[in-house]
Amino acid sequence: MLSKLMYHEFKATRRVFFPAYGIMLALAVISSVFMILSSNLQRLAVPLALLLLAYVLSLFAVGVLSFVYMIVRFYKNLLGDEGYLMFTLPATPAQLIWSKCLVSTIWMVVSSILCIVTLGILLIPLMLGTISTADASFWNTIHLGFQYIAQTCGIHAITFPILFVILGIVYIANSCMHIYACLSIGGLFNKHRLGAAIGAYIAFAIVWNIISSLLLYWGGNLANMLHLDSSTFYDPMQTILNGMGGAYLFLIGWIIVTILCLLVNFLITNYILKRHLNLQ
Repeated sequence: MLSKLMYHEFKATRRVFFPAYGIMLALAVISSVFMILSSNLQRLAVPLALLLLAYVLSLFAVGVLSFVYMIVRFYKNLLGDEGYLMFTLPATPAQLIWSKCLVSTIWMVVSSILCIVTLGILLIPLMLGTISTADASFWNTIHLGFQYIAQTCGIHAITFPILFVILGIVYIANSCMHIYACLSIGGLFNKHRLGAAIGAYIAFAIVWNIISSLLLYWGGNLANMLHLDSSTFYDPMQTILNGMGGAYLFLIGWIIVTILCLLVNFLITNYILKRHLNLQ
């Protein structure tokens, strides 16, 4: 049933995301072409500036759309009038919650990937050398930088990015579930639901910051006990450049903690929707 729910969720949301992605990609391609042409035609400088401005706005719009639409879909489908229909489906509240969370996470990951791809498209003129500022020394510096990291870190140059990607995906999923938990808490109130949800979000943020600080402190002490460099827990990028392995403990631990937070947010949301559902 979860797969069916996700299918229909994708079908309902793709009509919003596909046009937004298409516009962003089109602006990136057109801007890249204008960057190539503007090297010889100065009169294209103003249109190019307008296109780049529109592209930056499209990046911002896609980011906001991914976040806001996630909130609206969950609230309208499960806490609003549509909830009367959704909860008559042969699906558990847990399946409804995970279908929303997984689809929202996938869309956010896709949005992030497309943002990187479109930025790469804008760099094509630089790679072709059509922009005067992109001289050989610029690219030589980048090449030497990557070469230094690869030689210094060895296999770490591959495993660290993989861990960062996993952490990013888990963090996005937890952010979605965190919003759902706050909206569910707000749904317990008959009035001022949005205010209650915002209050719950602030309270959760305070608790999370306290827990994060404690974990960093305990992580530093654990590093000292294991004879690792405790600076790893406060500056993991420096650890990467120095070729130290202690940052693995930081990243893996942070992934585990984020997964635990994801499960806690899910349990809160599932409990409220299952036992104290208050549709509006």
